[in-house]
Amino acid sequence: MSIDYEKVIPFYDVDPMRITWHGNYVKYLEEARCAYLESRHMSYYDMNILGYAFPIVELKIKYIHPCHFGQKIIVRTELEDCENFMTFKYEILDAKTGQKLCRAQTKQMCVVMETEETLFEIPEIVLKQLGLR
Repeated sequence: MSIDYEKVIPFYDVDPMRITWHGNYVKYLEEARCAYLESRHMSYYDMNILGYAFPIVELKIKYIHPCHFGQKIIVRTELEDCENFMTFKYEILDAKTGQKLCRAQTKQMCVVMETEETLFEIPEIVLKQLGLR
């Protein structure tokens, strides 16, 4: 299952050439990932209530075409794997033309908040909340 998250590139995210600064793409991925998780009724807040945190342990980004000020984009997000890590893949597309602007992947590992213990499997309760069990 994938979801599409729409966004218009704001002025404060661009450089003097009106091109999105490369670090802001990470913010767009985060916004889209939060929207994905909320669509599955499992926000980061919900994970925290269960006692878990999911820090990013790996990030890969391939910039293909720049995003510009005022451009409407779609961040297509899909949960690719959810066994040892939560692995998301993303495509950033121009909303009008469908042109691929960027592709990315993030991996998140589960950590027990109280003990800071790293888990090497996603807890069953999280999988159930995400609708994967």
